[in-house]
Amino acid sequence: MSSASSVTGRKMVLSTLLETDHYESLIKDLTCTKCNRYMKPPIYLCVDGHSICGPCYDKNYQCHICKKEFAQIRPMVLESLANKVLFPCTNAGCPKHATLPQLEKHTPHCQYRIINCFMSRVYGECKWEGRAGEWMDHCFVDHKQRVTELPFITVQDKWDAKRTEPVLNYFLLKCYEKIFNVYQIYDKRGGRMMWTVLVNDDNAEKFYFEVDLFLPNIPYKRIVYRRPCKCEKDADFLEHTQNVFIPVENVFSMLDENEAMNFTVRIGEVENLPLLETPSASESLILLNNEQKEGKENE
Repeated sequence: MSSASSVTGRKMVLSTLLETDHYESLIKDLTCTKCNRYMKPPIYLCVDGHSICGPCYDKNYQCHICKKEFAQIRPMVLESLANKVLFPCTNAGCPKHATLPQLEKHTPHCQYRIINCFMSRVYGECKWEGRAGEWMDHCFVDHKQRVTELPFITVQDKWDAKRTEPVLNYFLLKCYEKIFNVYQIYDKRGGRMMWTVLVNDDNAEKFYFEVDLFLPNIPYKRIVYRRPCKCEKDADFLEHTQNVFIPVENVFSMLDENEAMNFTVRIGEVENLPLLETPSASESLILLNNEQKEGKENE
């Protein structure tokens, strides 16, 4: 028997075991009867032997079943099992089984967890609720202007001086087999505009993003910044010094005749990072001649 078929066979045996009533009974014995959550060490017992998890033990002074006091001993065998058993994910429909430490990392990102559409937090117009794994499909149907399967998105956004919310725009780019979350944030107190891109990848720095602010009819008037992407798990990503920050007065100088901002956000892989193009001598000369010509016309 080949090693590949041997591994497949073991996985089938394990999968069958996890679905048995015997295994479900074991999981039930390792579930706290007070809060109905999986018990991880430390686990405590009352004097009659009823088990309870650590957080519930800290909140109660007696057993919730028999109303007797807690014992001074710990169930070492039960705790050993709790460290070894593969617990099922609590999100309905998810086939994942893992140890408790692994499950704690999996659950917040489980594709079967129920979420609300994040677009509603930014734009306040969506009531969708469903599995996280189905959210992108929903966005491509109901938020077509804010999602793309290209590694870039170009935006024309009319400036509204009455805006008070910090997050002005939020977009999704599905590329490189990842989902990239693009945020445009107005820091009114700091007098600056910020762009940042988050991706669900622990090695987020292998991707970069560019913000290209431009005027459609004046090709040589542009502001281009390039920065590394951030991981979604980075809790303080808004404070990160490697986000794109542009002073508001510079942004206002780039508004077109309709008082709109025009910008493109591009995603790329660092290993294939292209150099930023610089003007050639002839292009610089043309630009210089244009400036000289404008100067003469104003004389």
